[in-house]
Amino acid sequence: MRQFLNELQKNLAGIWSRLDGGQRLIVASVMLAAVVGLGGILWFAGQPSYVTVLEPSSSEEMRTAKRVLSQAGVPTIPDETGRGLLVDRTHYGLARNALIEGGLLDKSQRSLLDSSLVEDADTKRFKLEAATRAQAEMAIAALAGVQSATVTASKPKRSVFRDRDRETAPQATVALRLRPEAAFDAVARSAASLASSQLGIPMTNVEVFDAQSPGQRWRYDPDREAGGGSAEFLALERRLAQERTAKAQDALDMIHPGKTKVTVGVELDPQWEITSQKVLAESPIVLSDSMTKDTSDNSERDTTPAGDPSVAAQGSTESQARTSNTTKKETRDRTYMADIGERKSGKLAPEVKRLSVALIYDRALEQQPGFDKQNLVNVVKSIVGWDAARDQDTAFSSMVGEFSVEEPIAIEAGPGMGDLAKQWGPAIGQIVGVVLVILFLKSLLKAQPSREASGEPATASVSVAAVDETKLPVEEQQKRMRREIERAIASDPAALAKMMESWLTEQKV
Repeated sequence: MRQFLNELQKNLAGIWSRLDGGQRLIVASVMLAAVVGLGGILWFAGQPSYVTVLEPSSSEEMRTAKRVLSQAGVPTIPDETGRGLLVDRTHYGLARNALIEGGLLDKSQRSLLDSSLVEDADTKRFKLEAATRAQAEMAIAALAGVQSATVTASKPKRSVFRDRDRETAPQATVALRLRPEAAFDAVARSAASLASSQLGIPMTNVEVFDAQSPGQRWRYDPDREAGGGSAEFLALERRLAQERTAKAQDALDMIHPGKTKVTVGVELDPQWEITSQKVLAESPIVLSDSMTKDTSDNSERDTTPAGDPSVAAQGSTESQARTSNTTKKETRDRTYMADIGERKSGKLAPEVKRLSVALIYDRALEQQPGFDKQNLVNVVKSIVGWDAARDQDTAFSSMVGEFSVEEPIAIEAGPGMGDLAKQWGPAIGQIVGVVLVILFLKSLLKAQPSREASGEPATASVSVAAVDETKLPVEEQQKRMRREIERAIASDPAALAKMMESWLTEQKV
């Protein structure tokens, strides 16, 4: 390993010595950028990842949670809204255990694996229901606009003696704590749907209320599903008004482009409902018919013993009298169908109570030949669905105005090639420079072994070519001798000592 490091250091030093000043500056810049980038990546990867562990409902609960987590050795920071506590993801389990022990979280939120196999059925059922409610709370809390949620549910046992007993029907209540910007009706509908599917309770038996303002309550009503409440009713009115306004405006723009403006208002009838009633059969319908037969045999026997004087007078030694009574009883049990179905009657959607239309047209239209104001009004009425028997004439208003001609918006030219080159040139130049430096270093690393490998054959060829040195000039012979001495010393440093020893010996002689 040490030899490898020495060779690597020698190769890098050789490469660095062959570079000029500009190349050394480029290599140093690239190495510095790589080190800084790698350090930034390592720093970012080492940053903690925070998750929400608790959203306290009061300042007292916030202080208690901070104290409990501080005693457990878990550092905390507030979230963006300042209403929740964030902990490092690696400390999440420790933080939840500390909050459960401190009474800030329900113990039912523990894992079902904590249950013992020897627990009775009631305890296991209680823990399973608690875990199901906890899952429902987590699903509801994940909705947009929900700060926290609390779910309570009960499934009492049904009585076998009472059918359709509403008192024993499963019920659920969802308490929501919403953020200031959330709409209660929309969030309550989604929360009720999640609670119904998670707990297995009909949506009609789920009640949702706002914990911050208990006066706001929501319950699903299948008969008013189309309206669903005041917010949905008003949204339906706005949507119908926008649709009719868009249809009328499109038609007017085709006839007189840019010269008219129309607005339609729609008022729906809020007194609409759907009535459900049971349908009884015209004649009784038998669901089941059973018959029970009971037969009883009552017998009476009278026996007169022998030797009776009256019997003896008749010359009989024994007399016997027998009376037999048989009773047969039949019982028939029939069950009839109470109803054959359910009939719903009423309006599926609210009807239009009245329309209001406001029409504005340009004064220049009156100067055009063939223009008739009444025809324009009739066209608008036909498009929006005006009913003379329902709508009042005063609800349709028209007015003349001055429409200014809008100048066309000038389209600005996009950036040219010079601007693009100025914007993206430095970044592209840096990338190209890094690529060129990498290719340059790669070529140097490949060229170094080839030069070392080609050194020995060249030396051999020179030595082979020097056959007759006596014919060369004296200066050339001295130069060649000097090169041979330098090559011998470079290949074998001990050759210098031998040469000096032999030279001194020759001088003494």
